[in-house]
Amino acid sequence: MELNRRDFLRGAGAATAVVATGAGAAAMSGEALAKEASKDGASAAGKAASAGSSDVMTADKAAEATWSFMVPPDPVPESQIKETYTHDIVVVGAGMAGLCTAVSAAEKGADVIVFSASTMPISRGGSNHAIGSKYQKAKGIEYDPELARKIVKAEQTAGTYFMDKKKWERWINHSAESIDWTIDLMEKKGLKCSLEPGFPDPDGIIEIPPASHNFYNDEQPFGALFGAPLEAQAYADTFTDDLGGHIDYSTKALYLIRDDDNTGRVSAVVAQNADGDYVKYVANKAIVLATGDFSKDRDMMARYCPLAYKNFKDYITWDNINYDVELAYDGLMPGDGQKMGLWVGAAWQKTDPCAAMINGGAVGPAHGVISNFWGINLDIHGQRYMNEVTNFAYGAMAKMMLPEQTAFAVWDVNYAYTQDEWDQFGCCVDNENGIMPLSPDELIAGWDKNAEAGKSDGIGSSTQYWKADTLEDLVAQMEGIDKDAALESIKRYNEYAKNGLDEEFHVNPDVLYPIDTPPFYATKSVGATFLTVCGGLRTDDKMRVCDEDDQPIEGLYNTGIMTGDFYANSYNFVMPGQNLGAVCGTLSYLLGRDLAEL
Repeated sequence: MELNRRDFLRGAGAATAVVATGAGAAAMSGEALAKEASKDGASAAGKAASAGSSDVMTADKAAEATWSFMVPPDPVPESQIKETYTHDIVVVGAGMAGLCTAVSAAEKGADVIVFSASTMPISRGGSNHAIGSKYQKAKGIEYDPELARKIVKAEQTAGTYFMDKKKWERWINHSAESIDWTIDLMEKKGLKCSLEPGFPDPDGIIEIPPASHNFYNDEQPFGALFGAPLEAQAYADTFTDDLGGHIDYSTKALYLIRDDDNTGRVSAVVAQNADGDYVKYVANKAIVLATGDFSKDRDMMARYCPLAYKNFKDYITWDNINYDVELAYDGLMPGDGQKMGLWVGAAWQKTDPCAAMINGGAVGPAHGVISNFWGINLDIHGQRYMNEVTNFAYGAMAKMMLPEQTAFAVWDVNYAYTQDEWDQFGCCVDNENGIMPLSPDELIAGWDKNAEAGKSDGIGSSTQYWKADTLEDLVAQMEGIDKDAALESIKRYNEYAKNGLDEEFHVNPDVLYPIDTPPFYATKSVGATFLTVCGGLRTDDKMRVCDEDDQPIEGLYNTGIMTGDFYANSYNFVMPGQNLGAVCGTLSYLLGRDLAEL
């Protein structure tokens, strides 16, 4: 069919109505956000919202505003489309979710094609959370949907139940089946599986057994951080070499075509390839959007993830779009799929704002590989600011509320002997990937090395490091802290540890350790790291993209991190590896199966 400008804009108008009314208008963040966006040159939307008789934001102005990402491009004339490819299923995006969907569907005999703006299979990280896998059972780890009830309830409570529990149910009840299938596929491509340690919460609130599966080989043993690219490549090789599928790389999706004056079935997607030619992919059954997050689009971040926008906008390289990006902390993808869905009438998710993936609490010896430092945490005023026993995502949230977003940590040499061995990030419960736990003496040697260098380089950040033989000398070195107040706080903390009762924040006495044996160590860390933002188009439990009335848009599906309403408030790592394991893994695997049966 010939798509004209009028038909194309009809869908954009519907999207505007969805986003600019109700909760959408409320989340516009008022005058401050409009001025912020305008000041940064962020959007025509921010300027439009503050235009008129005054610069004062009102609810009516917010409701009438049109954000830049809601405005579709002009459609390409049919005469300029060089090639048209027709398949039953078209998957847009060669990341973990798109490739998992394609393999799952093609394995069942479906006719699938994948195209991607990247030049290769793309993913990042490596942790795949699963419940009750054959690998866990082989290691004697008891974890099934019934045993997961407590942690699932804790997670959904942390999200204030403002997420789609039906999608959670599908993940929880099928994650073992999905990861077992993945393990078999990965082994055929020469990848080994291992399990990362769980999180040992002494209060039992966010306790989690080893559940994050990662994949590695001899060339890249660090599966927890770099296993996902190996996994994505293995999916791609399975799809092309074993199942006869085809992937068009360096091909960027531009917009969707929706039949019947942009009100019927989504039947095709127009793209532009590396040669600059326009091509069309026609789908007889389904188009699956799996294009990643929207952290590189300034306006989408300001609108849908204002917390991360406010805190990280100066660190994101907005104009540097790299579709081959892997592990980076300056933004990832520009929200291509989310925009295309909005232009044809898809609704945005109901959970507002979208959940950001932020971590980096106070830095010190970690009792869990994803742990905040459990010893004394101080702010620039030398005061403690929370019960320190939590993970590094919640620790980061607390740190971001501090003056100058700055946290200090202090401990003594005896802290190393509070455990027989210390798991390192990348270390696994079975040690099969060669990254071993550290002994207390090895841990101390690392502290000394960091103190000599004056810093500790971590993932996406650097931390100042100090060592001294007295607490007075240590605190004297700690730049930017109220030194007298810090010494008083440490003195009180030692009294709490001696008495077995933390009268301020009530840290569990089992992990309340005095700071009284030299040498002493301290760190200073500023801010947190932002990797990605989760969420996007409104998506039902069958991964169908829905309109404002919650009705599925025929022919249009959505998966991966852009799945709407799976997360709320924050991506907090309490169930580590949930993103790759759930929306990129299990729900994508089930989507492929479902599409093959259409």
